[in-house]
Amino acid sequence: GMHIQRSDGFVVQTGDPSVEGNGKEHGFTPPGETKQRKIPLEVMVRGDKQPIYGSTFDDDGRGGYASTMPFNAYGALGMAREEYDADSASSQWFWLLFDSDLTPAGKNLLDGRYACFGYTVEGARLLADVKEGDIIESASVTRGLDNLIKPTSSSTAT
Repeated sequence: GMHIQRSDGFVVQTGDPSVEGNGKEHGFTPPGETKQRKIPLEVMVRGDKQPIYGSTFDDDGRGGYASTMPFNAYGALGMAREEYDADSASSQWFWLLFDSDLTPAGKNLLDGRYACFGYTVEGARLLADVKEGDIIESASVTRGLDNLIKPTSSSTAT
């Protein structure tokens, strides 16, 4: 299983290989590689036909615009990354412990700055009891797996 590395009342976060004893990097390094795999930021303004890659809504001059996948629900899933490097996501991800006072829809600090990639549909209230060091035994995609586009080796981000 994977250990929870952060549980602070705002997010529950996991995916740091260095905490699991798998190297010094805070992201995934593919077997046989020396560099950590990076995933570019992908966000999309509601109504746009294409996502924005590598830039936040603010960087794109559209801070405050509505996101197609907003962080507007308890248990929303997001990619963790370094605060000032939009393309620094790797293997760490989080569940948002949504609070409408802290993260009002359309005005929260995560929309357009971090990639939301899904929502918890069952058992989300369990997240309030998760502590650092707890272990995720399993997780599954219940809907939308058919939307996943697996990268080919020639299109993998570096």
